[in-house]
Amino acid sequence: MHRKLKYGIVLLQWKTMSLTRRQLHLFGLIACSLITTFVTCLVYTPSYSTASPTFSRNFIPRHDCKSWKASSQHRTSLITRTTCEGKYFLLILVSSAPANFERRYLIRQTWGVDNNIVPQWKTYFLLGQTRNQAHSDLLKKENSIYGDMIRADYYEHYWNQTLKIQMAFEWAARYCNFSYLLKADDDVFVNSRRLLDVLQLKTTPKKGLYMGKLHHNPGVQRDGKWRVSYEEYNGTHYPDFCSGAGFVMSYDVVESVVPLFDVIKPYRLDDVYVGMLAEKLGVRAVDHKGFVMPFINVLHHKCNFVPNTLLQHQAIGECLIRLFMNHKEI
Repeated sequence: MHRKLKYGIVLLQWKTMSLTRRQLHLFGLIACSLITTFVTCLVYTPSYSTASPTFSRNFIPRHDCKSWKASSQHRTSLITRTTCEGKYFLLILVSSAPANFERRYLIRQTWGVDNNIVPQWKTYFLLGQTRNQAHSDLLKKENSIYGDMIRADYYEHYWNQTLKIQMAFEWAARYCNFSYLLKADDDVFVNSRRLLDVLQLKTTPKKGLYMGKLHHNPGVQRDGKWRVSYEEYNGTHYPDFCSGAGFVMSYDVVESVVPLFDVIKPYRLDDVYVGMLAEKLGVRAVDHKGFVMPFINVLHHKCNFVPNTLLQHQAIGECLIRLFMNHKEI
């Protein structure tokens, strides 16, 4: 294990920090995290209700959601044909950029792995192609060690995330057996075990589920980073959608979405695109307060410990380790 860990660090080119120094630093973080958790739990009053969200149970697939699998030819940019090793209650697919070696490494060392003899969840990373040959070579080595990468044949770009959504859903529905899918970005913390507990509640639908941080009746932005032209979208509001940082879907929804890729063409904003697909299916996006987005909720500053978290955005590096240790000790 020590040799594998050391090789992983060499692979990620962490040249400025030895394993011993990282361990000492981690111990310090753990101690600080325990103190933070204790104090927070004493004084923190949730700013939201912890009651379960209200789900719709009227979803009936409108399309033949299985016939597309009859053809062995992929419908998307998906390259990988690797099948899941077993049946998982929760399949986690993480969008990652080729250069984000450290983020993937830390996820594998924290919330991304279920070490039980019969794992309930499994994490894979979604990646396109890179024009950086050094990164490309490192990715091959990384995958030879972990075997957890799902690849597509497009070149990575911020506005290509919709292509990643498409290939992720196709791979999941074609090659995996699972009950729920968590699609997440590589800059989030996931409270994996609490998420499992929520999904296993009798009140959580087994079908027709699309859950996360809800954007209800969102207006179309004509200025700023997420601006779109009238040629791209001429409406004033988007369909309801869940934040792209992380959302959950039941298997039937993922499977039913794939045939719609030919009906609803890729849209530059990937989370909006998922909302478009859900609306077309007749699936209602539902909000769960366990999806913490510091950028959206000013009450939750970046890397603050928030009780009952299922997923928290903007968590990388030391912040990810701190959140992982905080929630692990509860």
